[in-house]
Amino acid sequence: MTKFWLILMLTFVSSVLMASEHSYKIGFVNTSRVLKEAPQARKVEERLKSEFEPREAQLKLKRQEVLKIEEQLKSTVVQISIKTRRKLEREIRLKVSQLKFLEQEFREDQNLRRNEEIHELQKVIANVLLELGDTDRFDLILTEGVSYVSNQIDITVKVIDLLKKSSEQIEKETQ
Repeated sequence: MTKFWLILMLTFVSSVLMASEHSYKIGFVNTSRVLKEAPQARKVEERLKSEFEPREAQLKLKRQEVLKIEEQLKSTVVQISIKTRRKLEREIRLKVSQLKFLEQEFREDQNLRRNEEIHELQKVIANVLLELGDTDRFDLILTEGVSYVSNQIDITVKVIDLLKKSSEQIEKETQ
């Protein structure tokens, strides 16, 4: 029986030693920083801005129209009849209601498009992480939900650099 315990203990000690000899390569990527600094993220913002700029300008014009009617109502408060005043007030309420609806619709459309674009960008980032994991032989790459990360395993800058190279390569191919 003593021989059994001795063998069991030697097996345990050798497995612990073998595990401690193998070092794991771990990396961490700050995805929010990548989403801010990657050139692909800037291009997404530029695309969204150009896509939604005309609608935003229309909303601005509608806001100015409402303000103009309100100013008209305020400046002519004494000079207009009750009937005309009520008509202007009704027109203001209608335009404000329409404006709120259009603004809400605009925000929803904008958020939907932004989420679509971010989803596509996350796919690109995931591919870069897979490539980096294979080429640099990482055992584990973490992205979120981490309380503390030392600079030693933070590979965010490396990921951003790879995304820049990828973006430059795509630009060269399209020219």
